[in-house]
Amino acid sequence: MTKMTRNEAHLILAGIRVLSHLKSIPPTPEDVAELLEQPSTLVRLQLVFLSELGAVALVESAYQTHTEIRDYLAVEGLSDVSGPKISEDLRAFDERKKAEAEKMANLFESGESEVARQEKHDLMGRELEDFKKKRPANPFGDE
Repeated sequence: MTKMTRNEAHLILAGIRVLSHLKSIPPTPEDVAELLEQPSTLVRLQLVFLSELGAVALVESAYQTHTEIRDYLAVEGLSDVSGPKISEDLRAFDERKKAEAEKMANLFESGESEVARQEKHDLMGRELEDFKKKRPANPFGDE
């Protein structure tokens, strides 16, 4: 997993604190995800990262896993911003989507799609006429 930012780490820790206070028991990763309105898989990955960092502990029992804060100061060494790689990837993705949207807009504005549709209908009409001509005569003579 890529490193998380200090703000994301503090958000997770705050969620653990709030739920521990409200429920009087350590929360599960699913509880934290629900409180933060984030996917539980993402929160689990973030908790594993924080666990490796020493900021939280994931305590597993026979029935569930719950989270406890161990060293909240361990997250202070994290960066304030995400790495530039993700922003470059997002920018490239946005540019590709914009180019695709322009291509689709040009396709419909130029009338190429209408011409292609009309050509396809004409071809199907000719093929239907050819099929009618090639069809064998009815053996019962009902025509």
